Amino acid sequence: MTPDLKILADNKKDLLLAEIAAWLHDMGKCSDEMIEKQASDCPSSPSFQSNTAYKTAFSNLLNGNNHTLSLLNETVTLKELIEKGIPSAIKNNTIQSLLIKYLGRCHAAAHIEKEGQADKKQTIKDTRLSSPFGDETEPLADLTKRLQALPFNEISNREKFLPALKKAFKKAPGDTERPINEVDLWDWSSIVAALYKSALAGALLGNKPEPNDLKWRLLAIRFNSEQILGNASKIPVLLARKKWLTDGLDNVKKMLEETYPLGNEVYRDESGSIFVVPDVQNLLGLKENANSSEKSLKDLISERLGFEGEIVVTPSLSVPWWGQNPSGRPDPSKDKIPPIGKILQEKPYSPPDPEKIKEWWEEATSRAQKEGHNNPEICTISWTRPQGPTERGFQRKASDFWAEKVTGRAKEWNNKDKSKTIWIDEVADNNGRICLITGKLDISEWLTPEGHVRTLFVKPPNGKSSQDVQKKPSFARLRRIWETTKKFWEEVEHGFDSTIGRVENRLVITGNGNKINELITNNVYEMEIDRTRASVFYSENGHFIIIENLKRLARKMGCKAEQNPLEFIQNCLKDKDVKIYNTESKNRDNSICDLKISSVEPIVDNYIPAISILSEPSIFMTIVPAGRSLEIAKNIKEKYEKEMGKVRNRLPLILGMVFARSHTPLAALMDAGRRILKISTGEEDWVLNGDAGDCGTDCILNFDNGITWQIPVKMGDGVTDDIWYPYFYVNGVPANCSRAFKGPKGWLVHVKELKKGYKVKIASPMFDFEFLDTSSRRFEVSYENGKRRDTTKSERPYLLEEIDDFIRLWDTLSGGLVRSQIKNVISLIETKREEWLPEEGNNVFEKFVHDILHNANWKDGIPANIEELEKAAISGKLKDIVELNMDILKVRNMDKKEQEVSE
Repeated sequence: MTPDLKILADNKKDLLLAEIAAWLHDMGKCSDEMIEKQASDCPSSPSFQSNTAYKTAFSNLLNGNNHTLSLLNETVTLKELIEKGIPSAIKNNTIQSLLIKYLGRCHAAAHIEKEGQADKKQTIKDTRLSSPFGDETEPLADLTKRLQALPFNEISNREKFLPALKKAFKKAPGDTERPINEVDLWDWSSIVAALYKSALAGALLGNKPEPNDLKWRLLAIRFNSEQILGNASKIPVLLARKKWLTDGLDNVKKMLEETYPLGNEVYRDESGSIFVVPDVQNLLGLKENANSSEKSLKDLISERLGFEGEIVVTPSLSVPWWGQNPSGRPDPSKDKIPPIGKILQEKPYSPPDPEKIKEWWEEATSRAQKEGHNNPEICTISWTRPQGPTERGFQRKASDFWAEKVTGRAKEWNNKDKSKTIWIDEVADNNGRICLITGKLDISEWLTPEGHVRTLFVKPPNGKSSQDVQKKPSFARLRRIWETTKKFWEEVEHGFDSTIGRVENRLVITGNGNKINELITNNVYEMEIDRTRASVFYSENGHFIIIENLKRLARKMGCKAEQNPLEFIQNCLKDKDVKIYNTESKNRDNSICDLKISSVEPIVDNYIPAISILSEPSIFMTIVPAGRSLEIAKNIKEKYEKEMGKVRNRLPLILGMVFARSHTPLAALMDAGRRILKISTGEEDWVLNGDAGDCGTDCILNFDNGITWQIPVKMGDGVTDDIWYPYFYVNGVPANCSRAFKGPKGWLVHVKELKKGYKVKIASPMFDFEFLDTSSRRFEVSYENGKRRDTTKSERPYLLEEIDDFIRLWDTLSGGLVRSQIKNVISLIETKREEWLPEEGNNVFEKFVHDILHNANWKDGIPANIEELEKAAISGKLKDIVELNMDILKVRNMDKKEQEVSE
């Protein structure tokens, strides 16, 4: 009998209940009693008398909700699955249920990280979760209350139960002992649930092996997001395109997880999703009904994506894998890790469907000929569809399909989401400038079978190499890595509340006039006020919202520093006659409506002037006011040093700042940002100019390139030595080091044992910046051998740590010299650099720089860090510091009171 997808739909209820059982199979670990049992100070008579007591201790929570499920000619209860679904069930002859044995195998398959007894127990009152990079949370507490508060009466309602379960399980440990406390109960249970659901789906589809013969595949649905999003001309267009992609992936997720329960989504980023699915022959060719000509799974995925031929996404299946060695004996050579790293390294290809494109254009051409119009023009949003066919599309120079989606995004903002902004002019600072902040955490080497996970320990070396136990890249660990890096960027955005602050008010203009009924609602126009144009959003019934930085608009209209910007604009607009323009039309300089203003009133929206573009595991893009960019970059750097500091030599961060005027084409801005992220993060040799210095919670490393690192060497309690995470690759074989071992790419030494003269391997964290005075300037963001090709910017990119120099040295300059003096100093130095073309170590040029800086008319005498200023001036860094602060950010020399008035 040929299998089909209908059997999955017919067994949907039972498959989803089995999935819930897998999610709950370790629910007893979400308890204070389990913390107590696994603690170093566990009492002689603990609440749990045995190590397996947690499996049955909370079964009473299922009372009244102990559903029965029937699959594979068996009937079991949730309670039976949760209590008995453990690895030992596979060989337990008293257990005949294949459903229970399959759950036991799925538990074992996911447990590659069970390398043996861990190294360090925690205490009852101070048990913490760790990130995969060694950064620990606050002590865990009230876990039992979280478990008992779960809505077990909604256990069969996936949409309600799983969000509540995630909230509870994210605060509970998969294991409590250091250092295997890095996987929380949610990530661990999610993997087991995905494996179990897929295994049962595979059995229903005809692949029903013995438990130890179970295999899985990864189903990848990937597309080229850089190409799809990179052509967006404006923020509403970008956000509409992004929503189009996200909605498509959500539709596929619902189909594969619920409609035809095949498996679960285990990874998503800006370029698509990856699912765990069963190892079933011709899986993508399976049809809804095998005895009909209905669509295949591949066709259904394409249909659910809804891309309509504008892009073609080809789903792909990985080779089979089985996780932990099925024999149960520790043998890493027989483990088979899911190849997710390999999938993510492949560049997706998602071209348009030529037949569909041909169909669109033939229809548009035929229509134009019948109506006596010129040949159709191309949609400036998709760059594949023709414009129109109605006036709504033609006015936006877009297809009706995309005109509707972009307008829909603006309507959604107006009706539901004004606590955020999607308007670039609201983000612009008081100088009308914006900054695209781009970031990349390079996790590629952490997701491979022989990658950086194997540089971490379960048991660290102690001088006897046979006793160290390295971590394995289990599915749960890999998931935790990308979940952690994604959360890092999401928390950066949440921090904008303090780094950027909120804007309390917008202004709403109400008026009436000729042709106002011809304006399109939920559309953006320009309003001319006394020769000053302002962007306005037309909601309806003569109501317009000003979507600009009101302080900047007031300044353009003549508002003085001591005046209130909102009141100034209100007074200027009171009873005014203004003109409305459509900047999207071909006749953008001709007004389309005369408006008589009747009122201008503030509304409280309390929004953050920032626009998020991407916050994914490895890439981050957001647009912020230029004036806040350096503070945000500094906060990102400090967050990275705290949370990833123990592995920063193996987890490089690339940070970019692309500055521009607010109306710079978005595509140019994003292209420049992506170019910065292509900085090579290849390893470099850094030489220590002294032994590692132990300062209690941190270890100090001074390198001969002038960089100093503080590496955290304590766990979250501030007491326990971290002997598991902070290791460095060194050249050669280290001598007389008790904590050294041979890793995948050479020898690693614990940070505390690094000595003067050691060459250590560093994947350098970097940052760069560029100001796009024209769109073509982005092409100058290009690198060769790790440096800019443009000789006038050859010092860029800088090491991430040098962000502090840009702030500190500017404070020295601006605090000691006035603006004209700073310009003169830099001009003299850079003129001589161009004339002399000095090589490194040119004493004449260095003496010249020395004299210029020492002879400057410093307000309070020569600053204490004059030598640091000299080095920066000689290298060219000082020129970049002045360009960034004075020319791009337009920072003025003023005291704090004046600065507050200016802002």
